[in-house]
Amino acid sequence: MGTRFRLFVQPPFEDARSSPEIVEVSSPLGSLTAGPADNRMFVVEPVGKTGPYGVNRGPLGTPYIYLPPWTGKILEPATPDECGNFDYLRPSMAGFEAAHVFGCVRFTLDVWERYLGKPLTWHFDHYDRLEISILPRWDNAQYGYGFLEVGSQFENDGHVLPFSLDFDVIAHEVGHAIIFSVLGVPRPGTEYPEYLGFQEAFSDCVSLIAAMHFPSVIDNVLMETRGNLYLANRLARFSEFSPHRQIRSANNKRTMAEFARGWKDEHELSQPLTGAIFDILVDIFHESLVARSLISPAVEDLADIAEFDPTAEAPVQHAFDRAFARNSDGFIEALLDARDIVGTYLAETLWALAPDFLDYGDVARTMLAIDRNESGGQFARIISRNFGQRAIDELHAGAHVKGGEHRSHVLSARTLLPIDYLELPKMNYREKVLLSRSMSGQ
Repeated sequence: MGTRFRLFVQPPFEDARSSPEIVEVSSPLGSLTAGPADNRMFVVEPVGKTGPYGVNRGPLGTPYIYLPPWTGKILEPATPDECGNFDYLRPSMAGFEAAHVFGCVRFTLDVWERYLGKPLTWHFDHYDRLEISILPRWDNAQYGYGFLEVGSQFENDGHVLPFSLDFDVIAHEVGHAIIFSVLGVPRPGTEYPEYLGFQEAFSDCVSLIAAMHFPSVIDNVLMETRGNLYLANRLARFSEFSPHRQIRSANNKRTMAEFARGWKDEHELSQPLTGAIFDILVDIFHESLVARSLISPAVEDLADIAEFDPTAEAPVQHAFDRAFARNSDGFIEALLDARDIVGTYLAETLWALAPDFLDYGDVARTMLAIDRNESGGQFARIISRNFGQRAIDELHAGAHVKGGEHRSHVLSARTLLPIDYLELPKMNYREKVLLSRSMSGQ
């Protein structure tokens, strides 16, 4: 038996109707200790920690590398109940956020370790375990050398929205952990801009595929669209009520033509690749519906047309409404199959890629090769068409231009190594003492 947690698939500040769902993760019942913690990772809520891990400034202004472990005071850790579960914790209770973060990380790893075919080995070797840290007064989230750290989103009206309750954000950071462990980082001088975009796109897909393992996500998406996911781009209600906003950001029409002359932010640069993969998922789903005789090939063709011709939208939706009403369970099975095909292809693609000189064309060609190996090329037409519509492998990202640095992860804590401290100036003794006192809460 596994261990139970309560997880929000949609954070409560995104949807007031949202409530946490009880899930069972793979951690054997009774194996988790206070934190939560196990032999691979642990959660801490630091008291008095003023800044995130990465390159920070000392009390006298000298830059220094700040990496785990946190050795200062911490809030009381979340503890399991007498059976070893954490689902007794409710959102209003102390320890819920810590349990929620751990549960999200473990849930995402459970999903993707199945696709990867083996347990994930962290990319760092100085630490035995990953430190998952909650830093409420910081406006970001990051995975790096020995840590996964989540802060909060600060609204103009003063509300603070904790990322510790946001499955999407947490799962996205796990995506970066997977990339660093499986793919690695380019050697100096071999990093193409599209490697950075790939980091964000793949991490978005990690979050999307993981969220699709919540039955409520599948049920909600199909109830709102009746399976007509092509048309989801045009349905405002899909954007408003989808229980997972990553599906919305994957629904985009951006192409590499927008970035050929330059790019500012790797999150934006990732959008053509994310969108192509989402479209591949949708097309495979609709192909599966045809194979199950749930919709006709003519309806599928008309749905393709409706992407670009608004006059076809109403008849397409009518056809999907009728088909879904006849066999909703068949639609669920088809979408789960499409989810697992795309998850498997992405994992196999990641194993086959190399980080040096990586561009989106490498991703497209590798996924086609995976399809040949897995299915004899069953989905080659779908894969080629959707990458081609985004001008992937036809056009490439130009030079990085100023303007997106505030959101960029270029030269961020993600890629810091302990040895990098040798490149920074040395602190004097007084600044070291002051820094030590500030870190210990004295």
